[in-house]
Amino acid sequence: MRIVVIMPTYNEASNIGRMIEVLFTRWFPQIDTADMHLLVVDDNSPDGTCEIVQEKMRRFPKLYLLSGERKGLGAAYVRGIGYAMHHLHADAVIEMDADFQHDPCYLQDFVSEFINGADYVVGSRFIKGGSIPADWAWYRRAVSYFGNRFLKVILRLPGVHDLTTGFRLTRVNGVLDQIDLNNLLAKKRFAYKIDLLYRTIHLSRKTVELPINFRCRTREASKFRFMEVIATLNVVLRIGIKRHLPKGVKSCGFRC
Repeated sequence: MRIVVIMPTYNEASNIGRMIEVLFTRWFPQIDTADMHLLVVDDNSPDGTCEIVQEKMRRFPKLYLLSGERKGLGAAYVRGIGYAMHHLHADAVIEMDADFQHDPCYLQDFVSEFINGADYVVGSRFIKGGSIPADWAWYRRAVSYFGNRFLKVILRLPGVHDLTTGFRLTRVNGVLDQIDLNNLLAKKRFAYKIDLLYRTIHLSRKTVELPINFRCRTREASKFRFMEVIATLNVVLRIGIKRHLPKGVKSCGFRC
């Protein structure tokens, strides 16, 4: 069973080296039920991120680097998922940040749920045992909490509590390989995750939520932007409108 962790980077030189070391020397060795690989998808970072990854590749043969033009987070993940499926022959992929906001200690739980039959494993901040950083500004906490409640209502996904999470595992066979990744909404922004999550849940026979404690970036500033909120609302409304249209009728929507 081969699982590929896909990690997009842009100017993550201060984090990527430590993350690679932690994954390959501590957390991957603890997972004996799957063959763990790491694919770093870098958008031509000018800060030396690629050079750090290339140096680490000499030590870790299951570490890969995929470089390309900067076209947004969604585009980076699509490149990575395609590479993981067609070149690394992944049975499942895990979407994960490089900045330690996603704690790698949860990887073993994700893999265990997959081994036990889950098609989709979602790291949730909003179920018992999960949390968001206590030192987040009030407006960011409000946007995250109430935004997720709004999304659940509009998308009619009552069984999922964290629709904006970026930490999740997805089965390839029968799920990811059935999705047209090149036509996801808002591929230049974080909001693409909403469209991908919506499509994935409808293809998954078994979706599991695991509680995670979401952390602040350990170095440098957060990349949170209100434009991402606007893009997310746009995607949700487009999905909601499309769901209510008769078959064969296309919605116009707005560009993200």
